[in-house]
Amino acid sequence: MTRIGAVFTTPWPLRVNPHLDQARESALDWMRRFGLLDGEQAEKEFVDWRLAEVAAFFYPAASAEECCAAAQMMGWYFLPFDDQLDGEIGRRPGTVAAVCNALIGIVHGVSGPEAHDTPTVRAFADLWSRMVRGMSPTLRTRLAYHWAAYFSSQVTEAIDRTTGFAHRDLADYFSLRAATTCAFGQNDLGEQWGGTEVPPELWHHPVLRRMRQLGADVVALRNDSMSLRHEDVTSGLNAIHLIQRTRGCTRQQALAEASRHAQAKVDELVELEERALSRLIRAVDPDRGAALLGYAEIIHDWIRGDYEWERITTRHDRHRVMPDWASGLLVGAGS
Repeated sequence: MTRIGAVFTTPWPLRVNPHLDQARESALDWMRRFGLLDGEQAEKEFVDWRLAEVAAFFYPAASAEECCAAAQMMGWYFLPFDDQLDGEIGRRPGTVAAVCNALIGIVHGVSGPEAHDTPTVRAFADLWSRMVRGMSPTLRTRLAYHWAAYFSSQVTEAIDRTTGFAHRDLADYFSLRAATTCAFGQNDLGEQWGGTEVPPELWHHPVLRRMRQLGADVVALRNDSMSLRHEDVTSGLNAIHLIQRTRGCTRQQALAEASRHAQAKVDELVELEERALSRLIRAVDPDRGAALLGYAEIIHDWIRGDYEWERITTRHDRHRVMPDWASGLLVGAGS
């Protein structure tokens, strides 16, 4: 089934972690152990959705152990968590808040899975302990902040669904979208799982801030344009829907507009790196300069890896219906 989403070109090659096959098997075993997969069909969907591949694309320099953790994270991220919030649960802000408060407690180390004892939360507690293993205190603090923002954004979306809130324009939309995809939290893990941590006195530099925002925006446009078969049914927040509504245009015109936006952002990123990032690198010592170059590669891998994953995954081929066995993963049986 052909899907035509936002189309753009980048100058960066697709890089693939050499531990992909090991990571796939590790993720399948881990998800079975926590009850996040049930039966052959669920395992087939994990493989066909290419969730291990997206981990290998995002973190091509990760060690075998880190790539396995990344694939487990991607397995956790979708059906056990994100997909749950597309349905009825995602229209119950109080329920979403209770779950996300427990997850925020885990990332800040103030509580464990007992705060909301369900398979998805138990699995995340196990995963988080390995996500932060060996991490510097500075990076761990930043990672916790971004993952807490991700969980908080799920509550925001649940409230928006119930109130009928609509974003005014793409700039307004992008201000939340980076959080709802955990874009910056994923980028943080690129520093940990790629061997390049940006010094804290440089990470907040306006050039790097703009680079990561551009990366998040491009990935959002690509993802939103490819997931329309599902989100046309769920009425999920989506950039293509927003363009159609605010411009009064057809679906094809909105996709073309999304492609233009994405290409403009890629072009801006390339120009920003050539002009401003290179100047910043010249102003610092070689070790810091190498870290800045490594950070640019993290953004490149994020954009290029997502583009390829959206092309090969079957996740967006049709509207996804929550299987009966998965209905209690996040909120528990009978909730």
